[in-house]
Parts: sequence; structure tokens; C-alpha cells
Amino acid sequence: MSIASQDALISALTLGNAGVFDNSKLTAPAHTAGGWHLLSGLAGYPSATTFPAAADLVFQGCTDVGGDAASATIFGMQHGGNVESGAITKHLKTASALIVGAAGAPWQLKLVDVEGYYRLATTNVTGVASRVLINTNTFTANAGTDVITYTNDFSPYQKVRFTTTTTLPAGLSLATDYYLVRQSTTTAKVATSLANAIANTTIDITDAGTGTHTLTCVRRNPAGCEAFFVAQTQPTAGGPNLTASSYTNSAGTAGRAFQGTPSMGATADAYATRVLHSGNAVGRYGPFLPRQAGDAGVGSVESFTWSGGTAYTGTGVVALVIAKPIDDVNIIVPASGALSAADFVNQFPALPRIRDGACLAWMLFGTGATTTASPITTTIGTVWG
Repeated sequence: MSIASQDALISALTLGNAGVFDNSKLTAPAHTAGGWHLLSGLAGYPSATTFPAAADLVFQGCTDVGGDAASATIFGMQHGGNVESGAITKHLKTASALIVGAAGAPWQLKLVDVEGYYRLATTNVTGVASRVLINTNTFTANAGTDVITYTNDFSPYQKVRFTTTTTLPAGLSLATDYYLVRQSTTTAKVATSLANAIANTTIDITDAGTGTHTLTCVRRNPAGCEAFFVAQTQPTAGGPNLTASSYTNSAGTAGRAFQGTPSMGATADAYATRVLHSGNAVGRYGPFLPRQAGDAGVGSVESFTWSGGTAYTGTGVVALVIAKPIDDVNIIVPASGALSAADFVNQFPALPRIRDGACLAWMLFGTGATTTASPITTTIGTVWG
């Protein structure tokens, strides 16, 4: 069944199909006023991510079980496991938050599902040329081992689709979602679902096919996805502008562009966890890059250029993140130390859906500054049926 009525909700709760999950982070360094932050990089529980990747610019998908890239750090909040089957769906029923931080109130928290990211370091942070991002690889298949081989290191359980110039290897189909079961930095087996990938139930590939084969990373749920730049390691100086970009929207239309000329924060506003284009300065935007008019979501980003303004210097690390707001769920956190809560049952039928594989994380906005090591404690409650 699915939770489409109060009776279904009561039945799911009676059966014990519900859970409560905690999250605790410490702000470090202190947050400046008026900016958004992705809390995934902060110390605490779940573990902090450093947005690792074997190579810059390569898309790294994230799940609640596969973590971040090959290091597989589980940085997403747990939400009850992967329970969707047939008509069974999972939903957010409650959320609460408490923060203790000097001069920062009020704060706003936004729950997002981190679909994945592109890591940027060295000249990909400091340069002014176009950065071309990697979402596809050509591959070959071995019918004896059922293993496919490609160039870049993709995340465990990365969702993909396959295309070919002639005929795909037998066992694989066009226009079909698959999941990679990572074997090494350049090899994987293939599963038909996330559940099968986790269980290591993979496809029997019976021949190598003919022609040139390509795998393309796709989002778990691209409708409603947003993109944003977040700092992991602070650059030494600078503050460039986003002057060009190309992305594919959730409908599969390529050649779309983020709107305006968002400016990236100068060093004081480019510390770890800060969304670079958020803040109070001219040219800053909210937590997300403005999509082109009419687009319902960001599927993938193909390229971008930081030029104008002042180029970053030093050894900064930045991630270009794709994430889906959970039905734009926001919790306004009041004065320091007071608990704020949201009850999605009494907002029924709001009950935002939490899909299998969701890598949940909080984003934080503060009207004022915080002190370093300010604790942020949050809880979510989910129900499925």
C-alpha cells in the first residue's frame, strides 16, 4: 500500500513502519552572517564528507548506503533503509532542530537529498577557462566475468543508462535504469535496481555486443533538483563570477544555462561548508543557482566558467553539488537553544516523500554569525507503507 489517507498512516504506525533518526553537527569555522551552508562537511554524526573523488570534474553519485565516491563515507542521514516495493512509499512525518550559537538567530534549515557532486581542486578552482565536467564514459563488457570496464572511478551504486553505436552487450537494454556494483576504480558489475545492487545480485552479460558503448550517470530523481557551489577548503583569496554554464535539465534537454552572473564569495565568505554564491553582497543569490526559465530540475552539469571578478588563488577545494529539496521543507529555528519542530502529519497530505537511496543533509541559513563549535542537533521521523 501507499500512505494516501489517515487510515493508511495509522496502519503503518501500528505495524511499526516508522523511525526517528538523529543528526548532530558542530559549526567550524564560525559562520558569517547572511549565507547558506551545507552541513555535510561538518564534524559530527553522520560522518563528515570531504567530497572525495579519484579525479576532479567526474560526477560522484551519493546514496544513504554507498556514501561519497570510492571512500564510501556515509554522510547522509539515515531514514529507515530502502523499503520501497510496489506501492509502498516512505514519507517524512516530523522534523525538529535545535542550535546554540551566538548572535545567529533566527536560522533557517532546509532538508535536501544530495544526488551527487563534481569535485573541483587546484586549477579547477583557480582557473578562468571553461571546466568540462564528466558524466559519461565509454565502456567494454566481459561476458566471462559480467564486468564492464571504463575510464573514470564512479561511486558505488551509481545509477546509469547505456547507449551504443550498434548493439549493447546481451543482458543490457537501452532506455533502462541500472546501478553500478563497483569492483575497482575502473570496473563494475551491473544490477537492475538499487536493492539488487546492495544485495550484489547482478546481471549475467552473455556477449560483448558490437560498436562503441557508453554509460551515462543519471540522477535518482532529477525533477526538482538544484545545483550549487559549496566550499570544502577555503581558497587563499579571490571571488570570481559564474559567467557561462551548460546543463541538461530534468526533461533531458541539453544546452541550458544558469541565469544571471552569480558572484562567488571572497575568502571571508568562502570557508568550509559555505555556499559560495549566497550572502548579502551584490551578485549573490540564494542557496541555489537560478535555473533557466521553464526548467523543472537540473539533471547534470556539462560545463561552467568562472571569470570576471577576481580569480581564486591558493589550494581551495569546492564541490558543485546537485541536490533535491525535500518538497522545500524549511524549519525556522528561533532563538538560541530553543527547539523548533515541524509536524507534516497535520499538514497532510504534505508528507514529503523520501525515496530509496536518498542521501539526506541539512542546509543552514543564519541571519547573524555563529561562534565556532556551535552545536546543531536535528531529528527527522519517517513512516512507510
